Amino acid sequence: MVFALATALTVGTLLWKMVQPMQGMGAPMDPAAAMALETQAYAEAAARPGYSQPIDMPISLRAGETLDQAVTRMGVKPDEAKAAIKLLSHSFNITNIKAGLSLEAAIAKPISGEGDAQLLGLTVRTGPAKQLTLTKDRDGVMRLRALEESVRDERRVAIGTIDGSLFTSAAALGATPTLTAQVVKLFAHKLDFERDIQSGDTFKMVFDRKVTESGRTVEAGNLLYAEIEAKGGVDRFYSFTPNGGRSIEYYDETGKNIKGFLLATPIYGARTSSGFGMRFHPIVGFMKMHTGIDFAAPTGTPIQAAGDGVVMDAKWWGGYGRWVRIAHNKEWETGYGHMSSIAVRPGQRVTQGQIIGYVGTTGRSTGPHLHFEVWKDHHPIDPKGAKVPQSSMLAGNDLNAFRARKREINSMIALAEVSPNGTIQKNDALAYRVDNENQTARPQALAQTEVSPVRSNSARPLRSALTTTRGTR
Repeated sequence: MVFALATALTVGTLLWKMVQPMQGMGAPMDPAAAMALETQAYAEAAARPGYSQPIDMPISLRAGETLDQAVTRMGVKPDEAKAAIKLLSHSFNITNIKAGLSLEAAIAKPISGEGDAQLLGLTVRTGPAKQLTLTKDRDGVMRLRALEESVRDERRVAIGTIDGSLFTSAAALGATPTLTAQVVKLFAHKLDFERDIQSGDTFKMVFDRKVTESGRTVEAGNLLYAEIEAKGGVDRFYSFTPNGGRSIEYYDETGKNIKGFLLATPIYGARTSSGFGMRFHPIVGFMKMHTGIDFAAPTGTPIQAAGDGVVMDAKWWGGYGRWVRIAHNKEWETGYGHMSSIAVRPGQRVTQGQIIGYVGTTGRSTGPHLHFEVWKDHHPIDPKGAKVPQSSMLAGNDLNAFRARKREINSMIALAEVSPNGTIQKNDALAYRVDNENQTARPQALAQTEVSPVRSNSARPLRSALTTTRGTR
């Protein structure tokens, strides 16, 4: 019995040691526990005499700089910074890091303004939904915690006001730059984002996304709807795939494909520096016909193909410098001059919006800009007044299906607009069924019935997130 008891104690001791976490490393924590731990650490630090309340300080790693050097730059003792990074290295590879890596440091500075600051916490993101957090206990020992947020799929309705730019305003509501760039591309036929968009204009977007529990967008899926109110009018575009179609296309409220024949502006963020017609040429010094429109933009700005077609020229062409000409059909052609570099070759087929080159100042030019020309029957015409061919219209069963899709999206937006704070607090997703497929049918909110294209193989339901500027960003 004594021997059996001794054996049991020995085995128990060994097992207890095996299951202990490595020094300084705790088990993964959920977001609430991690927040509580950090809050406790900050409170303890604030109680220490001689130091101010801790503050969060973002750190961006500079070229040729190590992590401990970056932390030391915040006023922390070199030894303390090295100890923190050494602990961090237990779960994070610090040897192959690149400049630009972002960290968040919690630092308490001496009230007197003299002496070293204390490092109370350090957070580094190691993945889209993963992060490592260092926090200091009352006894001065730093603990390393791994936080991995759960990721859910949701359909989001974002309603906002443009403040500064569409990109920054949409990002505040969860849209990624890639998603917003898609919206800009859709509206390129209707709006010049340099001249037509003003602060105070409104926008609406419906899109799928993957989001963490803290509300950060990890991945954006399909754009289902986009609307911009500007220049005293409203443009609305709905996503829809016609029967037999291979990809999502976008249509206006009447079912007309918004993919116009030619883009009004083949470059984003540029200003018109010279229009079509007679002008005083700044280089030759006399009046001369200007057969296109000039868009001033920084060197290297991407230039898009104004429409589908075949590249006829991709070469140096006298005063036009590096030049590209695209034939869109037997009647219509477009030309692009003064490029810094060309991204296509003769004979290549291109699609509307494809990058064909970059802004430069080659040839006879006084500064970086794009010279854009539109030709009809081999004669240059004013791009702003060109009457290009119309887009296709949906008909028959496709039109009926589109109208049902349109009512579904409009119902989502209406629900977001009447929500008191802009957010629907429900765990289940919202979908909409139309009992009668005629144009006057009234949609009803039901349980989730549609599988999101952005969803993985998970069987979890799509969660709705209907957000306006009245709600939490």
